[in-house]
Amino acid sequence: MSDNGHVSGTNISLPRLLKSSQILDVQSIACGEKHAAIVTKQGKVFSWGEENGGRLGHKTSDSVSDPKIIDSLASTPMKTIALGAKYTCAVSVSGELYEWGEGIHSLGFKNNQCQRSPWFPHKLIRTSDGISVAKIACGQWHTAIVSSTGKLFTYGHGTFGVLGHGDTRSVVQPKEVESLRGLRVKSVACGPWHTAAIVETSGTPKSNAPGGKLFTWGNASGEKLGHTDKKSKLVPTRVESLIDCDFTQVSCGMSLTAVLTITGVVFTIGSKDHGQLGNPRSDSACICMVEGPLKTEFVKDISSGNSHVAVLTMNGKVFTWGKGTEGQLGLGDYLDRTFPTLVEALEDKQVDSIVCSSNFTAVICVHGEISSKDTVCSSCRLAFRFTRKKHNCYNCGSMFCNSCSSNKVQRATLAPDKSKRCRVCDACFNELNKTAEHGKMSCESKIQKEPPLTETRTYTPKLSRMLKEANFIMEKMGSIRSPNQRNQESATLNQMQKQRWGQVECPDQFKCARDNISHCLTSKKQPVDIGRIGRMNDPVSQKTAAPLTRTTDKRRKEQDLIEKIMLEEVKQLQAQVTTLAEECRHRSLKVQLYKRKLEETWLIARDEATKCNAAKEIIKILTNQRNALSNKLLDDLELDDSRIVPDPPDKTPVTGKIPPLNSIRDQHNIEEVDMQSTTSSNTVVADDSAVHQNGRRASNSSRGYDGGTDSTVAPTDSSGMIEQIERGVYISVVTSPDGKKGIKSIRFSRKHFGETEAQKWWEENESRVFAKYNSMEYLAAQCR
Repeated sequence: MSDNGHVSGTNISLPRLLKSSQILDVQSIACGEKHAAIVTKQGKVFSWGEENGGRLGHKTSDSVSDPKIIDSLASTPMKTIALGAKYTCAVSVSGELYEWGEGIHSLGFKNNQCQRSPWFPHKLIRTSDGISVAKIACGQWHTAIVSSTGKLFTYGHGTFGVLGHGDTRSVVQPKEVESLRGLRVKSVACGPWHTAAIVETSGTPKSNAPGGKLFTWGNASGEKLGHTDKKSKLVPTRVESLIDCDFTQVSCGMSLTAVLTITGVVFTIGSKDHGQLGNPRSDSACICMVEGPLKTEFVKDISSGNSHVAVLTMNGKVFTWGKGTEGQLGLGDYLDRTFPTLVEALEDKQVDSIVCSSNFTAVICVHGEISSKDTVCSSCRLAFRFTRKKHNCYNCGSMFCNSCSSNKVQRATLAPDKSKRCRVCDACFNELNKTAEHGKMSCESKIQKEPPLTETRTYTPKLSRMLKEANFIMEKMGSIRSPNQRNQESATLNQMQKQRWGQVECPDQFKCARDNISHCLTSKKQPVDIGRIGRMNDPVSQKTAAPLTRTTDKRRKEQDLIEKIMLEEVKQLQAQVTTLAEECRHRSLKVQLYKRKLEETWLIARDEATKCNAAKEIIKILTNQRNALSNKLLDDLELDDSRIVPDPPDKTPVTGKIPPLNSIRDQHNIEEVDMQSTTSSNTVVADDSAVHQNGRRASNSSRGYDGGTDSTVAPTDSSGMIEQIERGVYISVVTSPDGKKGIKSIRFSRKHFGETEAQKWWEENESRVFAKYNSMEYLAAQCR
């Protein structure tokens, strides 16, 4: 309601339909102190009420009396909304959080990073932040968020420790509540200065139960936290008095906290100044169970205002109690209630959900679709309007207007009481009257058979009208004329009976009519009975009068029996519906439980996969580091351990072919082979190079081989040096005075060659080695 653009402050004590300029298919609703907002099933957001700080989101300072769409969010589908004192929060379908109005960012906490305009919605949590918002609740100046993974985040003013971070400092950005980390939060609610949450604890014995335990924190005035010490809490603290109960929903008000168990029982915590605890027999204890009418009901939804509570049962009934001075209880008065009271104005409505604000209540009802056939009269096909009322026929059940259903009869088929007259349509009225007349005609059958039935049906309506007019005229004339005139007219009629219709004999139907007319003229006191004449002209009625009476009685008995059977079947079906509804509820709870388990399992699997990938990356990095360190250590060892093997002074040069390998000096790493000549007793010996205990060689020679470059030469003394010609093959070379090279000794690395492989290699590469170093010429020159 509005008055010159301002919202009316008139209190309403009974539920009233919200007026809107357009059709709203409401999905969820949120209520503030003097404003409200709804989210439609199409994801659109509408708001109305008193404007204060930009909380309506319409970019103006004007109040709005009817729901108005928020244009800034028209392109983003929303799924839920919550209202604070001067700000509003909305959650998109993708899990992003939007906020507008004068929230924490415009009340003394502005800086270069958080400064925002209160007139436009701002995205506070994005999908890139790794948080998907599932549920949200707003207090006066703080907000609580539950993510899809069950984590709890809070931000806003930290007065009384309502944020649960262990202090009273305010937080600008959503921050996770550390004390609940590792636990799954199922539901959260915010009061003006306290917060409550339903948490699935790790120590819960019923780990498969859909509910959790109650945690509260913040201001403890009015004992609304439910703790035995009655002190304020800076962090979430479990309510030990309700440790044996599992809860599914929680709601917070100014001076109370209401919780709903998985068995449909409601507990209230806090002050009982206005009867908001719902139990007038409760003592001074701050926690009590709400009974009364709810003792036989299963509650499925709860909501609380500042000092009143409303609940919705599985049967669709709404009960309210608490403060009612502003009509927020919906009971038609402004009185407080100390126990649950049924809202009778909503009994004929199918209530879907219920929401309480500080001083008013709102419900969402499911409306049935109107069929096109129910908008017009079934007889005249004219649309129902204000002056053309709609009525049901108690015989056929169709919809008719007032003019087409103005008659009433007894024993209508759908009448609740057969002895009372009920409204029926004209067609059913004629049919029922015809059936009743056939019952009365069982004794009347004096008229002869008429030749064709079709002729009778053709002329009877016209004849009836003629007789009706004639009867009316003759009665008037008979009352005026003298007896002599009447006798004269009677004689005239008798003479008319003998006249012919041209050359055709007068039809029997008109003979009957003349007889009846003469009878009317001779008797003033006996007017023409039109119905009797019609029945006399109907040969079928003469035959079927008596059987119709028996058939009608038989049909009535059968109809009564069928009605009894149908009533019993309806009762059975109603019982089945109740049973199936209960079974459906239990199965839906199981489905929700399995969904939660599936989500948790999926999250665990995803975390394990992430950990596995990270471990693989770490292993790969460590493997690369190990290989690099191994190569580096190998290079350093080969560079440090390689040494020059000089030519022994007491040895003579080899003058013949080097024999097969005959000795292995180093058992761990390098096999040294002494080559002896078959023609000389002198032996060329190569000392074992100094090798590290792990059996690795010098890196210079290895790199020279691997890179495909020439053999690496390490100078020894004035008479010899060591060269690597292949990987694992080392040759001691001596230089003659004229500059020619000759082989002094050859050795193989044990890491690359065994004794058999070394012998085979020498047999294959002997000629190549001697050709490279011209060893035979040098040795021959030495022998001369």
